[in-house]
Amino acid sequence: MGIQTLQQGGRYVITSDRSMTDAPVNRPPKAKLSADYQVWTGDAWSLVQADALLFDTLDDADEYVRANYARVSGQ
Repeated sequence: MGIQTLQQGGRYVITSDRSMTDAPVNRPPKAKLSADYQVWTGDAWSLVQADALLFDTLDDADEYVRANYARVSGQ
């Protein structure tokens, strides 16, 4: 599963290129996100983009992923 941060409007979200049915894989993310990418809500992955946990800066989003990697990656 590829985890990335993405600018959405003036804020940042954590995204995944894994579909809801994909098994975890150990590979880099796809070059382009599909329109149905998942967003991290703070508790789980969701296809509802309005549920995304929002960050004011890219650094804030990246730090959240670093600090919560096991949870975000499902490990």
